[in-house]
Amino acid sequence: MRSGGSVRIRFALIGALLAAGAAGEAAWAQPDPRYWDLEEVTAQLDAWALAYPHIFHREIIGHTLVDQEPIWAVKISDNAAQPEPEARVLIKAAMHGNEANGTNAIMFMLDRLLTRYGQSPYYTNMVDNLEMWFVPILNVDGFKICFSGGPNWSLWRKTKRDNNGDGQYTYPHDGVDPNRNWDYRWQEYAETNPSSLRYKGPYPWSEPEIVVMRDLILRERPVLVMDLHSPDVPSIGNKIWWVWYDPSNGQYSPDADIFQPISIALGNRCETETSGVYVNGSGPSYNELPKEQCWVYKNTGICAFLMEISLQYWWTGATVDTIAARTGRGLFYLMERALTGPGVKGIVSSAGSGAPLRAQVVVSQVHSPTIGPRLTEESFGQYWRLLLSGNYTVTASAPGHQPLTQSAYVGSGGWTTLNFALQPDPASGVEGDLSSPRLLWADAPLRGGGSVYFRLEEPGRVSLRLLDATGRRVATLLDGEVGAGVRAVPVGGSLPSGSYLLLLKADPGIRAAGRVVWIE
Repeated sequence: MRSGGSVRIRFALIGALLAAGAAGEAAWAQPDPRYWDLEEVTAQLDAWALAYPHIFHREIIGHTLVDQEPIWAVKISDNAAQPEPEARVLIKAAMHGNEANGTNAIMFMLDRLLTRYGQSPYYTNMVDNLEMWFVPILNVDGFKICFSGGPNWSLWRKTKRDNNGDGQYTYPHDGVDPNRNWDYRWQEYAETNPSSLRYKGPYPWSEPEIVVMRDLILRERPVLVMDLHSPDVPSIGNKIWWVWYDPSNGQYSPDADIFQPISIALGNRCETETSGVYVNGSGPSYNELPKEQCWVYKNTGICAFLMEISLQYWWTGATVDTIAARTGRGLFYLMERALTGPGVKGIVSSAGSGAPLRAQVVVSQVHSPTIGPRLTEESFGQYWRLLLSGNYTVTASAPGHQPLTQSAYVGSGGWTTLNFALQPDPASGVEGDLSSPRLLWADAPLRGGGSVYFRLEEPGRVSLRLLDATGRRVATLLDGEVGAGVRAVPVGGSLPSGSYLLLLKADPGIRAAGRVVWIE
């Protein structure tokens, strides 16, 4: 799995099996060397950044509480350094420090996408048409403790918060369970004992590790989110949990009929370490715990899953690699669904300025006022909503604009495009900034030989792109350093007649968009 010789080879396991722990699992002196440790992951990300600069992008989304370790997020896509109006998928691992099977699965997936791009149509299609985000290690401090080989290393699931302030990090008294620290029904959750492995922390969002994950999800608005875990008891292993079930009233979520089949199909793709069949399959997650999956669905409506990989935390020998490969291959099903739907997608923009809007999109047939709001992402005003085949009524609304309702039929496969151009509401006063000097405009109508114009108050790097009605880029008009003032960019070539979107991005933090009509 470790390609190119860029990562050091660790020595074999130190020592023999120790006494079994309270949960009945065997504990070793340290993880099997087939698991990726932090140094290896970091070195491999360095190597991939050099080898695949066009399709590999990484960024530090934050730092851990105690050791101030960087938390890396990786995006795989064509033009990876630039956001594009493509469906996003987010997969992350090691929220709990001792659940490294997910890290191995992510590293397997990254290797597949990078090394087979341009060679395998299957992976090339994903890279060219999706933005795939991965966080290999979220709880970096806890992960490091596990790989240190210290006492109780195999059981350390929490963060590294020093609960008693003695300057030491002692199992099980220190740390916070990062999957009980989300601000969802946090007050109702009773686990306040710092020595508990499921201690919820001193207050919601106390752990920066989950704050950065929350912010990444809110920024990118993925179609699908997967949280990879491994179980502490075999009975919940090899299982995928979807959201959700409410035991207080016996009700499932309005999206249950959409999410459950995805969960089942994903489980059928992911072979296990033993029989090759996911022994426990798929089940609804209860909506009672302050964990990520519940927070994400409640506050965004995003399709969120939690996967318990295998039947235990740690393995030895070739099983380590086979679990990574079997799980990783199966997880590509999420990319297939993001590519093919079925569902409805589109762009919500202002009919007044043409700018993309942060809008709420409601599909009335599968709507609950207790879920969401389901918002467009901020870069392009784009939304994606997984649905079943059928007829739907969709409403888009945004501050300062009049809501608009349209109908759409969703087939059994593919995305149905439904764009919204919302009329400004003069009574609201929100669109007052429209009277400011224009940042972006074009010849009307626009055709080959015409020009696009923009205004900059100071020099900076500019990206100017032309998108079609579905949000796909059809031309990069400019990408480079530009001086201050009004600039004209000639437009060459030929396009089918129709409506297109201009998108301008410039330093520092300038964004503008506008609709143009191309006549050929």
